[in-house]
Amino acid sequence: MEEAFQKRLARLAPRGPLVLAVSGGGDSVALAHLVKRAGREGVVAHLDHALRPESGGDLLFVKALAERLGYPFYAERVEVARVARERRENLEAVAREIRYAFLHRVAREVKAKAILTAHTLDDQAETVLLKLLQGTARGLGIREKEGLVVRPLLAFRREELRAYLKALGEAWREDPSNQDLSRDRNYLRLKVLPLVEERFPGAKEALSRFAQVRMEEEAHLEREARARLLPDPRFFVPAYRAAPLLEAPGVLRRRALRWILEALDLRPEARLIALLEEALGGRVATLPGGYTARRKGGTLFLLPPEPRLPLP
Repeated sequence: MEEAFQKRLARLAPRGPLVLAVSGGGDSVALAHLVKRAGREGVVAHLDHALRPESGGDLLFVKALAERLGYPFYAERVEVARVARERRENLEAVAREIRYAFLHRVAREVKAKAILTAHTLDDQAETVLLKLLQGTARGLGIREKEGLVVRPLLAFRREELRAYLKALGEAWREDPSNQDLSRDRNYLRLKVLPLVEERFPGAKEALSRFAQVRMEEEAHLEREARARLLPDPRFFVPAYRAAPLLEAPGVLRRRALRWILEALDLRPEARLIALLEEALGGRVATLPGGYTARRKGGTLFLLPPEPRLPLP
């Protein structure tokens, strides 16, 4: 296992300081040991989300682990639930945003070459199944590399990592919330996937392979769609050349229109994408935020509520 991990790490993360995101759970503790045994330079980073009474104990556990491994330790405590309430946003989304912001701050401070997280093959399988059941293809899989963030454990099962730690005589922390069946991911992990694997051995590996193929296809479609999105620099309002969008296959055109909406800070909902398609067809479409979409000649305009220029 150590040899396989070292080969993956060498491929994914260049030599230099690494930030190891360690929660104290089995996956991240195994990550820390594997990186150390690979002889790589690093620091351990831990964010206390202040969501459980035991979180302070997790921090102390990870700090002791970092000291044993000889890695510098960085920690921060944020009352994530309070922040989510104040912002009236989803708790999990806010926690993820705060966690990655913290990891990137540490990375800048230590001039890290990569941030390593402990996502496993099991996480990949759970994500794929959850997204499919939610009826969405966006974000179907977990990418092994996104910017500075690297996930070298995506080829390893959770049970492999636990067995590895037991062989080392190393302990880890358990998060009681991972047993809460009211959470969709926990339900899939604890109830659904064991039954699927009993009937279809190797199902998690199959789901992981599916995710990899799907993400490669997704990346290709994204590149093709972006090639159709050509801003028209002649105007001081958002404007795009209409012909490449009109000539594109529907699947690429809709992706390009989604980016137009995101550039206006609008949610890329299907009904708004449909309105932009109508505007490309010659109709005037009113969008949230007071924007007006219309095609004039060979240009698709997104006119703000108070245009700074006369209508073309």
